[in-house]
Amino acid sequence: MVERLTTLLHEEAAVLDVPVAPAAAIIRGGRRQRRRRRLTEAVAGVVALGVVAAGAGTLLARAGDTAAQERFASAHAAAAYADYGAFSTGSTVYIGNHQVTFPEKIKALYYTSLGVLVRMGKVAYTDEPGPSHYTLVRPDGSTRDVDLRMGDRIAGTDPDSPNVAYAEPAGVTGGLSASQTRHVTHWSLVVVSLETGTEIARTEVTGRFTWGGWEAPPVDLAGDRMWALFDEGWTEYDWRTGATRSIPGTAGAGIIEAAHGRYALHGEQTDTDWRFFDFASGNLVATIPASSGDTGWLSPDGRFVRFDKADAVRDGKTGKLISPPSPSHFVSVDTGKTVSLPGRVFWGWTPDGHALSVDPAKDRITVCDPATGRCDRITREIGPGSVKLGGALYES
Repeated sequence: MVERLTTLLHEEAAVLDVPVAPAAAIIRGGRRQRRRRRLTEAVAGVVALGVVAAGAGTLLARAGDTAAQERFASAHAAAAYADYGAFSTGSTVYIGNHQVTFPEKIKALYYTSLGVLVRMGKVAYTDEPGPSHYTLVRPDGSTRDVDLRMGDRIAGTDPDSPNVAYAEPAGVTGGLSASQTRHVTHWSLVVVSLETGTEIARTEVTGRFTWGGWEAPPVDLAGDRMWALFDEGWTEYDWRTGATRSIPGTAGAGIIEAAHGRYALHGEQTDTDWRFFDFASGNLVATIPASSGDTGWLSPDGRFVRFDKADAVRDGKTGKLISPPSPSHFVSVDTGKTVSLPGRVFWGWTPDGHALSVDPAKDRITVCDPATGRCDRITREIGPGSVKLGGALYES
């Protein structure tokens, strides 16, 4: 299998002057009108034990960006989360115009309708031994611990869903090695409510998972359905009805790019087209040409795809950037319109499909609309540590 993205190494030292690229090991090849989501925001709740600080981040004035700065500072917490997303440096999570610091290092961030689900642990790498802990951070900075024991796997969340989904070997207690996982044929598909922290659905399916190095197949989720990517292709579980089915034409897909009920298929060698389908109907949504070597990333709301070149390189010992990433271009899945954004930076996403980048050295976050190329540059005080961007994949 061909890796979609050059490995950008593990996150490194305590302080970096550039964001760390998502260390994804992706396999083989690389809807709506925008609306202001009315996110469910529970201001009162259980505050995570060990939280050091929470509240509005320090905002720094910057000439020329006054309007953007004022919009950011005055935005309601839920709207700020939708518009500006979340990122982290070291052990601090910045969500919208709030922030919260934890006693552990941040490993990954997952967007949900309730806020951002944070995966953390003693080290920032997702594939290092040792447990991960999960905390839901609401847009106002309040928190709630969630008892998830997913191990080394890719979970499924969605900006419009209060749930998280994952797959696990059926009837197995404890984690399995990659070689053991190759022999598993029965899997449990699980859905957990982040509102209550309880399991709300589970079913058992059959399938093989030999193409990835995780403990279980990667999954995605939207609405009342979740999907898991086996060797045989995507398997769907509708937990409201209990029905399961295989998604036709996805056997051996080997690409996990899926978001908000859409998934991508990408040809090999001379076929560089990316084809986007709707999970529920099976309809082809779009065919988008790409250049050889492009890696594609769907926005969390499924409206845009970002194409990058896998050419960023870091020093293995120091973590310093040797070769920055190439400029990215963004394509609307629905209209085919392409917008290129200047600069050679690492991009994540906001929950509503805007591009997000962070520059700790300049205390700046940049949020751009992929539909127009218009960008807001916000100056806020950013602490030290390796950067993790919301909407980016860090499971390697």
